[in-house]
Amino acid sequence: MDNTISCICESLEEINEFRSILEFERFLRYISDLIKQGDLFEIPVEKSYAGFPEKWYKCSNCGEIWRLVYPDFPFKGLWIKVAN
Repeated sequence: MDNTISCICESLEEINEFRSILEFERFLRYISDLIKQGDLFEIPVEKSYAGFPEKWYKCSNCGEIWRLVYPDFPFKGLWIKVAN
């Protein structure tokens, strides 16, 4: 049985809110590591999510685009796929 992941997107899950700033900071480090490994790369934001600060990332393998919207109290941020 082969347990290898062919694309990082297979292990990424959407996050509808971060429970704390520490959780968000850990997630930023995780994304930074994925960029260093070449799994993701940052691309320009095409359409902002309700004016909150954000960054978009594209998968180097499958081309899926992910958006990371930063928390801005009371909004708790999110990590979701960008609808194509």
